Amino acid sequence: MFIKKFFGVILLLAMMSLPQSVSAEKTDWFDRNFNFRNIRTIIVFEVTSNPNMGYGDPITRRNLQDNFVQNAQKNLRCNVMTEAEARRALSYQLNMDLDSLNYSNPTQARYVIMQNAYRIADAWVTANVDAWDDRSYVKPGYTVWEQRRETRVYRDRHGNRREETYYIQVPVTYPPQRVDISTIQMTMQVYESRRGEMIFARKDVRDREDYQAQKGMFGRIGNSFFEDFGKKIR
Repeated sequence: MFIKKFFGVILLLAMMSLPQSVSAEKTDWFDRNFNFRNIRTIIVFEVTSNPNMGYGDPITRRNLQDNFVQNAQKNLRCNVMTEAEARRALSYQLNMDLDSLNYSNPTQARYVIMQNAYRIADAWVTANVDAWDDRSYVKPGYTVWEQRRETRVYRDRHGNRREETYYIQVPVTYPPQRVDISTIQMTMQVYESRRGEMIFARKDVRDREDYQAQKGMFGRIGNSFFEDFGKKIR
């Protein structure tokens, strides 16, 4: 019984030392009148962010975008086109250099793709990083009673050396501790390409007790979104 309690305390302390999820909340909306099963090709636009909000250097952003597309390809049972692939396809159909337009005016190039998306796809996906923050607080120190293993050496009545293991309760004081919190919020929307109307949307807000853990949360957000959206188009 003492051994079970001892290892139980060790497990609890180990769990407390690991990064813990503070909160994860998803809010969805979808068009109940739309037949999602008709989607055969979808364009995944590059992830955007709110003005003046940085979430990594250009290489990090490129890797995050690749991860977002990979999650789409893994979970959607349809043809997935990147924004760059859509530009090339529509440049040929419209006899228009969308790559050059994207270099000079990315917003206008994206608008042209959306206006003509029906030529090459059934729907498109946009994603925006609404928040990418780090903060911290100090967790006050505290004292708890824990079990400590002790060993006693003695001689039995025949003079033989013996060892006895036992456990005692001792107070253990933990000092104040800094706790880092990583926060990310994303909004993802799906539009059908014929009329440009939104058919599915999600806001995903996540916090985690860890330092700069947004990259991992970004991947889980994308995977969760495309996994749930994929269930609608199967």
